[in-house]
Amino acid sequence: MSDRVVVAMSGGVDSSVAAAMMKKNGYDVIGLTMQLGATDSRCCSDQDVQDARRVAAFLSIPHYVVSFREAFRREVIEYFIEEYERGRTPNPCAVCNPKIKFGLLLKKACSLGADLMVTGHYARVKRDPVSNRWLLKKGRERGKDQSYFLGRLTQDQLSHTQFPVGNYPKEKIRQLAEKTGLPVARKTESQEVCFVPDAGVAEFITSEREKPFQPGHIVRSDGTVLGEHPGIIGYTIGQRKGLGIAVGKPVYITRIDAANNTVTVGDDCDLYHESFLAAKPHWIAIPRLDESMEVRTRIRYKHRPALSTIEPLKDGRIRVHFRTPQRAITPGQLAVFYQQDIVIGSAWIECLSK
Repeated sequence: MSDRVVVAMSGGVDSSVAAAMMKKNGYDVIGLTMQLGATDSRCCSDQDVQDARRVAAFLSIPHYVVSFREAFRREVIEYFIEEYERGRTPNPCAVCNPKIKFGLLLKKACSLGADLMVTGHYARVKRDPVSNRWLLKKGRERGKDQSYFLGRLTQDQLSHTQFPVGNYPKEKIRQLAEKTGLPVARKTESQEVCFVPDAGVAEFITSEREKPFQPGHIVRSDGTVLGEHPGIIGYTIGQRKGLGIAVGKPVYITRIDAANNTVTVGDDCDLYHESFLAAKPHWIAIPRLDESMEVRTRIRYKHRPALSTIEPLKDGRIRVHFRTPQRAITPGQLAVFYQQDIVIGSAWIECLSK
């Protein structure tokens, strides 16, 4: 095995510390920074590229910038827009990781003679000596764990990946950055979708499509019309603010119907459901799901994984049934399945189920 590794350097603290760790451990480290969207986007911006270059220079490692803008637009931005047009809520990071970062960037790393690509994700990878499968595990700091966004990675991708910061809490990584003298030690993090400007999702999609979207009705579950929306794009299940209606009490989006161009609202209690169907299951810790399995299911990044049963269906989908009702199960989001700290697999939330 070669001692050469490529570090995906975003210009942030985590990937910078990851690069410093690999350098300290004696690896031949190369830094790669991706350019994906606009130069003023929240990540992969000109400033991020400059920060990555400064860190690479500080560590005395070679650094290169690679542009995947065309592929990113095709695979991630177009997917993002199409999902909103369908009345679903997309998860661009869960798509970008297997297709771009651990797809195209990993291929680039291998072309440079590296056996491993290192990132700053708070997760862990380990090979199971019994099953001989590569396991994706949660990062040790539960509040910072990013295994959710990696739930679509393949066995081959995991076999060439390492997450050195996943064994530490965030504050420890900050301390290591400062102790090492990294120039980005106190750089703040972006929590929003990297390519969507401050104006918001609806404005971004309208600008990209270069056309207005058709207004429609905001209704109760019984069909009573409460108001009008300017287009279903930008809405999501569980949303309360920005609805533009007044009914004397808080109401929340419970359903988005693209076919009829309607947004349904209801009370908070209407958001709780026990079961849903999920499509395109992808398995990591197991080769396939042959029978029902007890797991903990996470239905979005900030959701605490909840006790559930996953059941394979004849049409290739799976049914997920929670032990207790969960709030705002959202079509388009990724459901990730865990046993203890191991990611069993994932699937895309399709619709509620009885």
